[in-house]
Amino acid sequence: MRLLAASGMLGYGFAEESFSRAVSMGVDLIGCDAGSMDPGPYFLGAGVPFVSRRACKRDLALMLEAGVRTGTPVVLGSAGGGGGEPHLEWTRLLIEEIAAERGLSFRMALIHAEQDPAMLGDALDAGRIHALGPIAELKHDALAQATRIVAMMGVEPLQAAFEAGAQVVVAGRCSDAAIYASLPLALGQDPGLAWHLGKIIECAGQVIEPRTGQDCVLGELARDHFLVEPAHPEKRCTRIRIAAHTMYENPSPYELTEPGGVLDTRGCGYEQVDARTVRVSGSRFHPSAGYTVKLEGVTALGFRTVFVAGVRDPGLIAGIEDFVTVCRGRVANEAASLGVDPDSYTLNVRIYGRDAVMGAREPVRNPNPHEIGIVVDVIAPDEDTSRAIMAKVRYALLHTDFRGRKCISGNLAIPFSPSDLPAGEAYRFSVWHTLELDDPLAPFPMEMIEVGSPRRRTS
Repeated sequence: MRLLAASGMLGYGFAEESFSRAVSMGVDLIGCDAGSMDPGPYFLGAGVPFVSRRACKRDLALMLEAGVRTGTPVVLGSAGGGGGEPHLEWTRLLIEEIAAERGLSFRMALIHAEQDPAMLGDALDAGRIHALGPIAELKHDALAQATRIVAMMGVEPLQAAFEAGAQVVVAGRCSDAAIYASLPLALGQDPGLAWHLGKIIECAGQVIEPRTGQDCVLGELARDHFLVEPAHPEKRCTRIRIAAHTMYENPSPYELTEPGGVLDTRGCGYEQVDARTVRVSGSRFHPSAGYTVKLEGVTALGFRTVFVAGVRDPGLIAGIEDFVTVCRGRVANEAASLGVDPDSYTLNVRIYGRDAVMGAREPVRNPNPHEIGIVVDVIAPDEDTSRAIMAKVRYALLHTDFRGRKCISGNLAIPFSPSDLPAGEAYRFSVWHTLELDDPLAPFPMEMIEVGSPRRRTS
């Protein structure tokens, strides 16, 4: 079987030359991941994608045309970025628009992944939900307060779509590797090799050299090994890239946990077959006693306003921590004068050039940077309060005295006008747990749509 990963993320792009070459070689599946939680909780909570519509449409149009022309299944996972209901609907509308413009007709499966909090509450009472990592156990109030919760599906919902005759499969939140492992496993391929190949090619161009951007990757499954090569004739895959990606985003260098078991790569061999191709063998898959899926959920915090400034005054830099402390107190007093409870908002001040990334854990101390950047954000229950508090913060940073000051203002270099930038609603991850299932299909209802025909749906 030959599987084509068009791009590491729908909308990140790929060379049309690479894609056309791969399709002309004959492929059994065209896949692309379309989402991630890497950009943080906002996109899941707000129900919007984090890649532009224009870029997604370009990539999708090429994939759909090729799939329909050659009769090859096209699979998208984590549609629209977060894989929730608004993301799935956004992707559906985009696909239908492309089909109408290009005269395409096909059967499409939409697989829903957003979860009903009431159903999750019953599962919680039944002891079927557990913390994923060193975090608190889930409580009912967290479920009730969550803006949106999705479950990450495995291969089974995708396989059900194939069985139903879907030409195009659009899945909500989905395991990245499952996008590519689903069809091989349905056809009886070795599960260790299928899952490992899916893991390697899900980021597509990440395993290619030179890595000048995203591009297409081909994976070919055989009985006792798989091959990975770039679709672009002038690029290459190397043993180091393939082995490194096996460990990518994993807490263990040798084990990758999927809904139905664990991929074990301890016995793997990585062989450079030629200048462009790597052969992998020895992958094993150990089925688990129970079946679990990951739950991801977010809760709204309020509205965020952001302020950015630079500082080059050596006196201010030398005493920046004390200066920020004084400004915080001044803002609290000013907020109180506006009738705003200081406990009702959060004020974060990050000093870039002075431990902004790691904070107290930073092992490298630079006591005398020649310039620093200040990034401030305020989160409050409503946008008006958030902006009002930020205005007080900005004024305090501009006009609070510090030791050795020789001016009455001008100690901040502000790159933007307006300086106070509304960032919309803010969210935090509140659900990061696993859900035990008896039926891998139960939380993922499927909807079939005849695209390019009079609109007809079946559940």
